[in-house]
Amino acid sequence: MAYYQIVETESGYMIVPRDPKMRPEEIASRYRGVVVDPGPYKTYEEAYDAILALDDEEEDQ
Repeated sequence: MAYYQIVETESGYMIVPRDPKMRPEEIASRYRGVVVDPGPYKTYEEAYDAILALDDEEEDQ
């Protein structure tokens, strides 16, 4: 089963697959980004909902 995490790059937020053998920071560096939320999210949709919540928090500030 695939798990996902959220990474931020210059282009914005990305949902990327988690590799259980790697640390979340290592995965983020592959995408030239930083970890925003390591999850792990069981589905892409759960990770996407988390991004929407992050966007809502940013708009409130």
